[in-house]
Amino acid sequence: MNSFHENISEELLARYLAESVTENEKIQVQNWLAQSPVHEQEFNAYKIIWDQSGASLKKNTGVDTDAAWEKVKSKMNNQSTNTSSQIHVKPFKQTDSGKIIQHKLPVMLWVAAVIALLILAYGWLLVRSDKDISQPLQVVTTGNTIEKKLPDGTKVFLNYNSTLTYPSTFTGDFRTVSLQGEAFFNVKPDSLHPFVINANGTEIKVVGTSFNVKAYTKEPVRVDVSTGKVLVQKANKKIYLVKGQSAEVVEDTVRNIIPDMNILGYRTQIFDFNAANLNDVVASIRNGYHIDLRLTNTRIAQCRLTIRFEKEPVDATLSIIAETMGLRVRKEGEVYWLDGNGCR
Repeated sequence: MNSFHENISEELLARYLAESVTENEKIQVQNWLAQSPVHEQEFNAYKIIWDQSGASLKKNTGVDTDAAWEKVKSKMNNQSTNTSSQIHVKPFKQTDSGKIIQHKLPVMLWVAAVIALLILAYGWLLVRSDKDISQPLQVVTTGNTIEKKLPDGTKVFLNYNSTLTYPSTFTGDFRTVSLQGEAFFNVKPDSLHPFVINANGTEIKVVGTSFNVKAYTKEPVRVDVSTGKVLVQKANKKIYLVKGQSAEVVEDTVRNIIPDMNILGYRTQIFDFNAANLNDVVASIRNGYHIDLRLTNTRIAQCRLTIRFEKEPVDATLSIIAETMGLRVRKEGEVYWLDGNGCR
């Protein structure tokens, strides 16, 4: 690299201003400055341009000073065949005698100006790059449900008290999201980019299908498949599920369980019971309608019920259950009670 003084290099000064020199190099620059007032003047002029360019932010932006100097060196070598070691620049200054005096700019300052432009351009690219990085987004529910369409076209229906985290743009080999709570996924098919859900330590991977994931804190993670094929895995245990199958994750064990499509009642408001015991009916109605529904005694818990409800209001649903089974419905505050002595 060219130098503007026989015992100091522009590269060393650049690294000195960027605070990336060793202790010995720092002493070398300081000794050079102490040798002559001319050195100090050249350094101060250089520093003004450096500071105004924003190069002092190098440590935060990761600017490659060495690479920048190499570009400058190349420009200087190309230009050295046509110019002297000093660059003549305008404007001109007219003296009292009417003669024109041409100011001269040392090579050091010309180099510093070019470096400043390179660093500013690099910094602008960094800012643009930061904006382009996919930032995580969240959908959060409390006492409500929400349907959300993800950037890839996948549709997600979130149940109460759930959080879905996903990127603003899917990049890489996988379309990865995170779920806490419960949601029904209708995944947009893409065989080259599998869809992956991280749910309380369990990974659910699909290509394009529809299924429900229940992953509330302190509860086993549960997956119920409506269409297609789903891989459920945790640690080194995994299960493939197809339409109509379900699995549950307890600690590090993944196991098949009896399917229950009524678990989707929170989304569909459809409940189809076939000789189901009343205890299970109450659980499905409670979760689907988000109400506090209880039985007054254990004698009626095992009563069997075969019935179908489709988008019925909760009061109508409870009244029909009570009428069918010879029970009574009452409400105390926010709690619904099914009361009776037995089954018809």
